[in-house]
Amino acid sequence: MLKRFSVLVLSIVFLFSLAGCVQIQPVESKSESSNEKFKWQLATAWPESMFLQEIPKKWAEDVKKASGGRLEIEVNAAGELMGGGEVLDAANMKTIDAYHAATNMWLGKMPASPFFTTIPMIMDESLRLGWTYEGGGLELWQRMYDEAGLNIQVIPLGVTGPETVAWSNKEMSSLEDWKGLKYRTAGWWGEILKKSGVSVTSTPAAEVYSGLERGVIDAAEFATPNIDRDLGFDEVSKFYTGPGMHQPSTMYYLGVNKDSWNALPEDLKEIVLATAKATTLWSYTRDQHESMEANEYFIEKGVTSVTVDNETQQKLQEEMINYLNAQSEEFGGLYKETWESIKEYRERYTNFKDLMTPETE
Repeated sequence: MLKRFSVLVLSIVFLFSLAGCVQIQPVESKSESSNEKFKWQLATAWPESMFLQEIPKKWAEDVKKASGGRLEIEVNAAGELMGGGEVLDAANMKTIDAYHAATNMWLGKMPASPFFTTIPMIMDESLRLGWTYEGGGLELWQRMYDEAGLNIQVIPLGVTGPETVAWSNKEMSSLEDWKGLKYRTAGWWGEILKKSGVSVTSTPAAEVYSGLERGVIDAAEFATPNIDRDLGFDEVSKFYTGPGMHQPSTMYYLGVNKDSWNALPEDLKEIVLATAKATTLWSYTRDQHESMEANEYFIEKGVTSVTVDNETQQKLQEEMINYLNAQSEEFGGLYKETWESIKEYRERYTNFKDLMTPETE
């Protein structure tokens, strides 16, 4: 178990310092061919009102500025051009040029996909960023799409911190409290909770608020405190529970049709990549700041904050590791290679953090 899921912002800034995150300068045209203008259609998996929609919009604005208007990206929210679940197929067929989503949305197409989005109990933000950009994660991420036969270029775009593990009307501080509850979640987290006697349901996102309000579900997780505040879960819940065991960090990405990507000149490609890194840092700091304010808001509103006990956290982490070890042997290939890469990098990271992080409050 990591000593904490907290992250030193300086370590994240270091990861991005070479990307020119401080200031984005327009690139001057060097030749007649470099004056060619491009326009992309991008669709997202997010509604317009959701914080996650701000990530590709911010990136698109920065690309336009940095390129001197040579690359414009029209960002469309879910439902404007197509449903959020249709964006991958649309970009693959070049109906659109690009999309913004989370890779774990395609679990049915690629069993290893959650590794590149979020892993319960395993990766905080700093570990995820280090492994993705420096530890071989991005190369494995791209390989997964290539091996799936998808004509998609993967570009990380956005990371957020720990999510609220439960909104509920019953205290959930121990595993005994969780047993028998009808709890809304999905993916790998849901699988290990089922083994611990939790009744897991996959209530659609749009029905979580009403489900808690009417008692159709007893508890639910959805997103970071920042996003949960916008959705008003504090209005229909007495308890607000941490830590974010199920999603200690979440990474998002651009999926770009490779034909659209390859049509760009090299300087525009570099602008796309540099602004994507800069926006990823922005998304992390903005979400953390807003989530801190949301936490204070919930307390002021009288919602009781709850911390899951260490024994429960340790047990669920062991269950998660055992589950992924077993799945790794079953699937083999890229799945196993990715899991082994994460375990090896995580051990190095943990050893380093244990040595270098002060034990202070």
